Amino acid sequence: MKTKVAIIGAGPAGLTAGYLLSKEEIGVNVLEADPVYVGGISRTVTYKSFHFDIGGHRFFSKSKAVEDLWTEILPNDMLVRPRSSRIFYGGKFFSYPLKPFEALLKLGVFKSALCVLSWLKARLFPVRNPRNFEEWVSNQFGKRLFNTFFKSYTE
Repeated sequence: MKTKVAIIGAGPAGLTAGYLLSKEEIGVNVLEADPVYVGGISRTVTYKSFHFDIGGHRFFSKSKAVEDLWTEILPNDMLVRPRSSRIFYGGKFFSYPLKPFEALLKLGVFKSALCVLSWLKARLFPVRNPRNFEEWVSNQFGKRLFNTFFKSYTE
């Protein structure tokens, strides 16, 4: 009996899984709730000759195999750009992902001291088995840096 796989969702992960499985000659059905579009929130919609990006279109990987796959799937549409993400806070740009020492320098002495104390508290009394993003980030950077940079961005 030939193997068949059902994939729920036609976003980047679902479409990639379907593509790779079909290359191995495995039967695939990709199920998507949207009756018109595929791509999840990583798609472009055209309205009156204007193109709108619905979600994130920047894919980064440290894996050459993943980058090669994207180029294979999108040979004419894959635009490679250097990664340059920043957070604008307090009139200054901060690297993203956040670089702790850069953040401390740019925050100033008082805020930096509070961040260091918050980080030390997180190191001494971490949340065991973090259950959500807030607990995980707070364990890594301290609650103060979570509240300063990550909370409003992710809510």
